[in-house]
Amino acid sequence: MNIISKPSTHFNERTCPIDMIVLHATATNTLSETFYYLIEKEEQPRVSSHYVIDRDGTIYQLVDDDKRAWHAGIASWGNICEDLNSHSIGIEFQCPARSDWTFDTFTQQQIESGISLCRTLMAKYHISPQNVVAHSDIAPDRKYDPGMTFPFEQFWINGICDNPLRRPLSKKEIK
Repeated sequence: MNIISKPSTHFNERTCPIDMIVLHATATNTLSETFYYLIEKEEQPRVSSHYVIDRDGTIYQLVDDDKRAWHAGIASWGNICEDLNSHSIGIEFQCPARSDWTFDTFTQQQIESGISLCRTLMAKYHISPQNVVAHSDIAPDRKYDPGMTFPFEQFWINGICDNPLRRPLSKKEIK
């Protein structure tokens, strides 16, 4: 698996071992727009992620795994209710948002790269499928990505997540 380094300065030190993967969708129209928000933007709020998967399946690493990227925000999962950024690796799938706040479809190249990357990270950090989650799983009152078009069933078939019927919330349902 080829991973291209594209360093971001938007990170700090971890306070916990890695035991989760959080899947996101960027809601940006282009890869350069994605990189602006995750690497270049200096005004607050600054955000980042460990990895970005482009529409053609190319994987970029923005923050080293051993550092804390800023992708989860205020969130909780299971008995983890503070600092999910320190517990997790963030993976962004570059995907435009539509005018109704749903996401465009994800490409098969993205999904194949995402499955491969998740497998590698799960093996390296001993992450269980129960801890590969959507941003909407950990912050359902404020986030809806990666959205209803994300193919969780393909991830489940490949042993990546534990729920093939997961249906992330739509923006309209977050209220």
